[in-house]
Amino acid sequence: MGQMIRYPSEAGDAAAYLASAQPSPGPPVLLLHPWWGLNQTIRDLADRLAGDGFTVMAPDMFDGTVLTTPEEAEAHVRSLTQADGDRIRAHVLAALDHLLAHPDVRGGRAAIIGLSFGAMEATEVTGVRSDIAALVCFYSGIFEAPGEIPYLGHFAEDDAFDDSAQVPDLQRTLGEGSAAYVYPDTKHWFIEADRPEFDADAAELAYRRTVEFLSTHLS
Repeated sequence: MGQMIRYPSEAGDAAAYLASAQPSPGPPVLLLHPWWGLNQTIRDLADRLAGDGFTVMAPDMFDGTVLTTPEEAEAHVRSLTQADGDRIRAHVLAALDHLLAHPDVRGGRAAIIGLSFGAMEATEVTGVRSDIAALVCFYSGIFEAPGEIPYLGHFAEDDAFDDSAQVPDLQRTLGEGSAAYVYPDTKHWFIEADRPEFDADAAELAYRRTVEFLSTHLS
């Protein structure tokens, strides 16, 4: 089980959930939550990844705010100002620094996993840091390959937010070691066990693909 920690960023004191690899040290993974905030589902995902040998840090990009309905979450995201966006970015970059310096981490480059809102932030971060070894996005709404960084994309087939019909075009642009998958008969949030859209079989397949991908690129 991980624990909540505090760490400094250029935008002030920040919080994150940290789950150390079992056994430690392990390769570093930065986990960026969706628009619900840092909820129990994301902490559980961090714990599971830690059990599979990764040291995971999930920064709280919303400073303690957790939403439960799409209406609440959408309103919260729409209310974010440019200053809020700058603060979130500062917290994420500082979290990456903190993670890479942690004694339970092995290796000098991290992977980033982002879910929905977090996937968009993760993609932006890969463009400004050279210490990112791999990027994993769940239902990101971004259909462009992230440069030379190894990439794994998970997309829902029946997604009200993102057009899965664009995935084949994305797949054709990906280099060796990268992949994008569409999960049949799934909806946005299909990997999140607390959501009605949760699909256990698809979530398990996506998780296993993610662990294999991380193990390959964080060796």
